[in-house]
Amino acid sequence: MSILFPAPRSQADLANLIAVSDLAGLNGSAQRLLSDADFARFIANAENPEHAGVPDSGVRRIQLPEALKKIDAWFVAGIRIDPGAPGLSADIIAQFGRQPQIRLIIQPVTNGPDGLKVHDTAGHLIFSFSLDGDPALDGCAPFPRFKPDDEAFKAIIRDVVALRDQLAAGQFGNVKVATSGDMNVHPGLVGASAKPFRDAMKAFLEKHLSPQRLNAMAVMGISPPEPWVFVSMLRVPQAGLIPVPGPTLDGLHAAQMFSIVGGTHVLPKPVTNNLNPVTCRHAALQSPPLPVENRKGVSTADFIDSNVPNSRVLEIVNIIADPKKSHFFNTDCVSCHTETAQPLARKVSNFAVPGVNRAVLPKENWNVRNFGWFPSFLHGGPAAATITRRAATETADVVTFINSRLLDK
Repeated sequence: MSILFPAPRSQADLANLIAVSDLAGLNGSAQRLLSDADFARFIANAENPEHAGVPDSGVRRIQLPEALKKIDAWFVAGIRIDPGAPGLSADIIAQFGRQPQIRLIIQPVTNGPDGLKVHDTAGHLIFSFSLDGDPALDGCAPFPRFKPDDEAFKAIIRDVVALRDQLAAGQFGNVKVATSGDMNVHPGLVGASAKPFRDAMKAFLEKHLSPQRLNAMAVMGISPPEPWVFVSMLRVPQAGLIPVPGPTLDGLHAAQMFSIVGGTHVLPKPVTNNLNPVTCRHAALQSPPLPVENRKGVSTADFIDSNVPNSRVLEIVNIIADPKKSHFFNTDCVSCHTETAQPLARKVSNFAVPGVNRAVLPKENWNVRNFGWFPSFLHGGPAAATITRRAATETADVVTFINSRLLDK
């Protein structure tokens, strides 16, 4: 399930958003959901993601304006409710287990002399609902197989269903809101229902989330005006939240970069593994990492950095957009953030994005947003709400799984 907030256009619009600094811990406790310490690690890891002694990969560093280093600048752009990362197919669950999550997509918004500005930066706060895991499969340590806390997650599902039914009954702003149809900005977050439904969503998050459930984060930021740099982070014992080496890179480098104006557009070029049978082996914190020669896969770098026919582009993005084949541990960040914008910009024939309203499809290849707000430095204007095919296919899988396995069971 995916809930996208409308991109703000004025100071008044911020009242209908949820400020990260206003989210309290479990059941409205005095503790803030994102602590000062965790926010500080988020900023530090974004600006300096590589570990000491790692060779220079050519990736530039994210440059965050001082205003973005204050938690007050960050707002919830989207909410993803997922019964099982890294994927819901039987093959993925057999290898990794299943970890229910609530992911908050957060973005910074500032209001300065030039008016309101949505910045081309985004973060993920990933809250998990897991029990003690099962032992890792051979060669996959230190990662245990996730064991879902389905009782806790079913309570989340019941509350989401109740919110849907309350919207349909007109209990927010005295207007009846239907949530069926193609994916778009959530209809409950526009018009008369926007503020009361926003308040209900904030209460929902504070009921189910706690600082102790925050086990991973990610960030995408720029070295203005580009390139875009992607970094993932994981909470590990003793060390806390650390940058994670890319699962499809070399086992050393944590940051990956996408540039349009650069000579090489994707650095480091990934070696993906989404054409092999699903395996829990990869290159993130495993010793030794999955060897490059044992991997077989595709990435958008295969056509961004090469001249290939559009038929091949279509083959590649069809694999990347399929959550049964591609997931965090076998496909790189740049691929999952460019699989819709790039074929649309190239006008690839037979490329379609079913289930997504055309109004929120990425309109230019500079848009690397997967689910959130994109401010175009090229064309200006207000930030554009964006949903990609990957986000839509993941959401479809989530809804199918919940309806068949978790709802009222």
